Amino acid sequence: MLQTRSNSNFATRASAIAAGKSERPSACAAGCLFFQQGVCRKTDIAGPMAKVARKQPIYSEGDAATHRYKVMEGAVRISRILSDGHRQVLDIFLPGATFGIEVAETYGATAEAVGDVVLLRCPRACIDNRSEVDHRSEMLAMMSRSLSAAQDHVAMLGHQGAKERVASFIIRLAQGQNRGANQPLDLPVGRQDIADYLGLTIETTCRTLTDLKTSQVISAPSRQQIVIRNLARLEAVAEGGA
Repeated sequence: MLQTRSNSNFATRASAIAAGKSERPSACAAGCLFFQQGVCRKTDIAGPMAKVARKQPIYSEGDAATHRYKVMEGAVRISRILSDGHRQVLDIFLPGATFGIEVAETYGATAEAVGDVVLLRCPRACIDNRSEVDHRSEMLAMMSRSLSAAQDHVAMLGHQGAKERVASFIIRLAQGQNRGANQPLDLPVGRQDIADYLGLTIETTCRTLTDLKTSQVISAPSRQQIVIRNLARLEAVAEGGA
């Protein structure tokens, strides 16, 4: 079950964000939860826990970058609205992933909850101080992963066809969930979000998924799950093979 907080408490935390407060949460006195590997037990977390409802913004492009975030439960979508009005999904973060790590003073994109999301929301000043004192290598690794993911995304949009993009997305999803062939993958986002992330129309995305199912590379027990039936073939498609 998702942990809930009262509306008054949520409003208080939101006001603190707007005011730029960056005090270290008392729940982190025994160690920085942001840098812990994986997902912490929710029962161990008090101060920095936050719940964001489905489709609600966590922050918007241009907002003051006062906090860093870690996904505890659910999925977070990072996106921008382009000059032509189209939405480009830049990344999708699953449990254990960190985001909102900005060098600039403002956020460069908008973060939204795909479904109900539980987050660690940590003051930027606290995280930056901890990264300088005790967690320099961990912070550098986070920033390196973020840069690498952005470079991969640009390369995908610039050089891959529709089948390659969809196959690569499924493989990345499997890696993120530590799943192999014949193990169900949970789809954290809908077809439209996948299309917006891959730079495709929803029609092309759905048609490509159908083609992969017809060729028995994947199966789809439900709209929320995909099963890789032939991993070698899927990897070949991702690399541009038949």
